[in-house]
Amino acid sequence: MLMAFYLACIKKKKVLVIRRVKEVNTGIAVVFFDGQGSYSPQTNLSPDDLFAIRNQVGPATVLVDGFRQDEADSFTSGLLPFACLATSCQFDAKQDDNSQVVVLPAWREADLLEYAKSSEWVIETGLRKTTQLKFSTWPKLVQEQYFYSGGSLREFCRTREDVKTRVVDACATVKDIQAFQLVYSYGGAKTEDQVDRIRRHYIADCSMEEHYRKRSCWVLSVDSGYALTKLGTIIDTDKQLSVYDFAKCIGGGFHGVAYELLLHNAVRGAFTKGKPIVLKMREGSKYERIEIRVRHVVCIGENEAACYPCLSALDKDTYWYPSYPFFPFIDAVTTCQAFPSGSEEFDTIVAYLQVTVAGEKKFKEGRLRRLNEEMDKNPLLKGMKRAFVVVGPNSSICEGFILHDAPVPTTFLTMVSCFDPEQLKPEKADIHVDISRA
Repeated sequence: MLMAFYLACIKKKKVLVIRRVKEVNTGIAVVFFDGQGSYSPQTNLSPDDLFAIRNQVGPATVLVDGFRQDEADSFTSGLLPFACLATSCQFDAKQDDNSQVVVLPAWREADLLEYAKSSEWVIETGLRKTTQLKFSTWPKLVQEQYFYSGGSLREFCRTREDVKTRVVDACATVKDIQAFQLVYSYGGAKTEDQVDRIRRHYIADCSMEEHYRKRSCWVLSVDSGYALTKLGTIIDTDKQLSVYDFAKCIGGGFHGVAYELLLHNAVRGAFTKGKPIVLKMREGSKYERIEIRVRHVVCIGENEAACYPCLSALDKDTYWYPSYPFFPFIDAVTTCQAFPSGSEEFDTIVAYLQVTVAGEKKFKEGRLRRLNEEMDKNPLLKGMKRAFVVVGPNSSICEGFILHDAPVPTTFLTMVSCFDPEQLKPEKADIHVDISRA
């Protein structure tokens, strides 16, 4: 429809939009734009009606939406000829077909923010009763909605509960082998599976026109953080690493979520593999590195209130992260081994982990106080040293990271660390070639 408005209102062309609508007693609908500012809609039309309308309006740019290729190609459908077909299904362009297959990539979070601020989105989704919000409120609301919807504008405009339900339904039937194949793939191949409700097309460089046409430049990926958490239990670390690498490459809004889930997943497998997850501290920190290798990884706490008691009941040798995705201030709590510089002796500490791909964060003393109150109730861990540890994805971010309002070390220890996903990639075996016989 955006293309129709552009052609009719900006280019002043006659445009006929033919669209399949799912509402009862609506069926096939058309809207005719005369290019002079007027339009005429009709609904519940038959193929014969379409032929009659096309004869009546004369030469016009015909845009078709919501039909499969076999339906659009049928000479009895009333759809041919058309200038553009918008379809969510795979289109098989024949070699003798002079048409171009073009992908429309998913919306980026920044674009959805602009859409939200310029529309009634915040009211229509039930998130607020007015559009008169503080400037700082908009990014927060959009980020939370994007966590569930990903880059689909249609899903982004649904109510929160509706989006969550649709994601759960789409993920419910996915098995482990499907998850491996469907979460992330090149080339734009789609399936009939429900998971395609939560996969989006992306291209690496939106400024390159040819990337919209070349299938080799297309990537299908789950970009809903909520969907990734649901699928995360049946996706191995290698696949999550692929999703993270891609999100990082395109600057996707799910980059941060993918990184956080990657850390949780890596910790879950560390004990079995016998290899700890290593967080390297920024130079000048009290500790040189932290190693996490715990027997138990738990994800519980459906809302903020339910998360705090988890700390007072946290067991030794346990890594906890909240099921509630918007728990404030921290993303995980774990016991771990903290090594001073140049020493193999270690302190066992409780680390409050904040996982981020950003370059700065604000320390909130009130939030720390609330965490400590719960930890002080824990009979097993209340006497253990504690630290607030920021976890970033690479050394450049960690070295330049700014933690605003951080307390002095004598009050409470804060550190910035690096968990580089590269450590999860298989080590390349050395190849020795005997050239003495060459």
